[in-house]
Amino acid sequence: MGLIWEMHQQGQGRRRNARQAMASASLEQRVAELEKEIDEMNNLLERVITKLEETLGTDLDGDGKVPIKK
Repeated sequence: MGLIWEMHQQGQGRRRNARQAMASASLEQRVAELEKEIDEMNNLLERVITKLEETLGTDLDGDGKVPIKK
């Protein structure tokens, strides 16, 4: 779980910095930043699910695949 916690902490730091930058940004810049944040969260979620599948040996996302633990 250490890796998952580290990934979460990194994401929190990036989101905090992004929110501070968005305070004075234009609407277009805010939308672009929010889209980037959604992409990052989706990537994080995919990595978390993959790690959980590796650890548990179970197909959690329903894709029919279980990654092999490295």
